[in-house]
Amino acid sequence: MTELLAVALDLAAEVDRVPPGGDPAEDLAFLWDPMRQLVPFAAMWIGTLDADHRHYTTVASAGHDADSRAYMGSEELTELRKATGLLQRRRPLRLCDAPAGIAELSCWSAHWLPAGFRGGLGAPLITPDGRHLGLLTLHTEAADQPTADARDAMQVIAQAITAVLDPMNSLAGLARLVRGATAAVTVDRRGAVTPLPGMTADPALTECPDLVTTTVDSLTDQVRHTAFLCPVPAAAGRQRYVRVTGLACPQGTPDDLVGLVVISPPGDLYGLTLRELVVLGLVIEGYANQGIAARLSITARTAAAHLEHIRTKLCAPTRTAAAVLAMRGGLFIPYRLVQES
Repeated sequence: MTELLAVALDLAAEVDRVPPGGDPAEDLAFLWDPMRQLVPFAAMWIGTLDADHRHYTTVASAGHDADSRAYMGSEELTELRKATGLLQRRRPLRLCDAPAGIAELSCWSAHWLPAGFRGGLGAPLITPDGRHLGLLTLHTEAADQPTADARDAMQVIAQAITAVLDPMNSLAGLARLVRGATAAVTVDRRGAVTPLPGMTADPALTECPDLVTTTVDSLTDQVRHTAFLCPVPAAAGRQRYVRVTGLACPQGTPDDLVGLVVISPPGDLYGLTLRELVVLGLVIEGYANQGIAARLSITARTAAAHLEHIRTKLCAPTRTAAAVLAMRGGLFIPYRLVQES
């Protein structure tokens, strides 16, 4: 192990202690001075790639003036990075290692050389699942910096910084607040789902095609949390349930993410049957007995009998009280999740 790599590993361990979801500019500020042991940089910049993949948003910067910071995140420079293949790389790229002619690109001839920079490094911030999260850039006054060993050591630092900046890590921490959470995905505005780091997949997410949309549709600016049960076919024709928790994404997450869907064990069902859980869902949706009967192709008297059994099992004095208890405990099944025969 080289001396520089040992330094990088120590710094990465310090970065690993930074909790996700804070202010990266403040949380990572301790890193810049000791990082100069690896690369004697005159200026540094970290930016995250926006959802449209056309701009970067500055996360932290040192040594650049306002115009340079604005240029670092600009569409013009982003297109140049794409043209040089920097966004497809996993390892840092030094200026001296770059394809011939890159030093003549406008970013160097018009911006960095006049500013006194002669060398530098771009370290892509790539998540373990291959998402290009952003970029760490260092500019040096010496053309022979950083060294090859420093370049390799900076990859360790870049990986640690990526973990701090990755919103998926913050969202995974939020999902784990749900008791017994076994699986969780993020949902974007297009309805696409992405598993969260460290969370396993659950068949319910694919076997129940309306589960994700039902969850996200329940979230609004006023309703930031929802929970309900979802029936999932099990072996030998037996019925199993999972609890589904929907969480609206907090401020600071990418704009295209709208919510989390978290799967956990169903908990105590208080002896409620599948039909009774569905009836509770219809009561919560505002249906009276006649409407419940029409939805379930039963008589109003049968619907009333179901509600009587529900109130007894939940020790609820009224149907309204039963509905409130069911909403608070996620103890109902939304009607759209039920496949009627």
